Amino acid sequence: MTLFYILAAILLFGILITVHEAGHFFAARLMKIPVREFAIGFGPSLLKWKRKKHDTQFFLRAIPLGGYCAFYGEDDTKGEFKDDPRYFGNFSVPKRLATILMGPLMNLLLAVLVAILLYSISGIPVPDGLYITYVQSVSADSAAQLGGMLPGDIILSVDGQPVSDNLSELLNQGERGAARQFVVRREVDGSEQEEELTITPLYDPVQQRSLIGIMMSIAQPVKMVRGTIAQVLEQSVQTSWQAGKMVVTAIVNLFTRGEGAGEVAGVVGITKMIVDEIQRSQLEGYLYLMVVISINLGLMNLLIIPGLDGSRIVFLLLEAVRGKPIAKEGYVHAAGMILLFALMIFITFRDVIRLF
Repeated sequence: MTLFYILAAILLFGILITVHEAGHFFAARLMKIPVREFAIGFGPSLLKWKRKKHDTQFFLRAIPLGGYCAFYGEDDTKGEFKDDPRYFGNFSVPKRLATILMGPLMNLLLAVLVAILLYSISGIPVPDGLYITYVQSVSADSAAQLGGMLPGDIILSVDGQPVSDNLSELLNQGERGAARQFVVRREVDGSEQEEELTITPLYDPVQQRSLIGIMMSIAQPVKMVRGTIAQVLEQSVQTSWQAGKMVVTAIVNLFTRGEGAGEVAGVVGITKMIVDEIQRSQLEGYLYLMVVISINLGLMNLLIIPGLDGSRIVFLLLEAVRGKPIAKEGYVHAAGMILLFALMIFITFRDVIRLF
């Protein structure tokens, strides 16, 4: 079954990249810009054919983890296509800009469409009860650890008062430094049971509140119900928007604070994540990951990094302002692609080591 899941992960990559490149391709068709080559996959060619009407060579290649839509003279550093009427640079900036933008936009649109499929199958989530406070982690030598609290515990009450999303408020009640009685629910040997714990919170004068030394997560139980078309569409857009915000926050934190640099995954790491999620939550998890990764692919391509669509968009905007293209643009994108491939190889090598 693991082979099946790996093939499913590869199919996911293939769909996302094909949709991205198809966005460039069909936008070029609409703008009357000739496409030199369109390929699904990298490596040796398995199939190829040519449409004489549009003079485009199509390829199906052996490694289904990439693809490209190549235009005449794009990133041409030797000037071979300068006099060719099909030369990409001969077309107006708005037409080329629309062609480049459509790749990432197609990934964002795909995310919404997949989310619609997901919620049409599973139903939409609706609240089903009070908020629940989970213990994500327990700090070493903290009051919670000394009292016997464990990661994964669900905090049910403090001194007999029910806990929903009000734990901080409850901890600040009562006498400072006094022992408090907690009731938690935890899984022991495959079954859930309640435990009573005595924990003495510590007062932090800087934050001016009592703390027990845990990282908590507050979530509201939901149930899945069949929704109307409008509800499914609203939930799909909301999920895609939240996933986009999550991706943007991660990118900003990566470049400004270095957060998550050691957790960046390549093809191998993402494949393992997809396989794990499919095994855990089957089709629904697969579709949700497709939503998140599609948005990730679309937004990452908009980064101003040489070789990516974002960099090409910036060069086109500079060309519009200057009234002429930047002469060395092809060299910049070529160097960027080399660096991106080197980074991809490094991350993939690290992913492989982590597997063992």
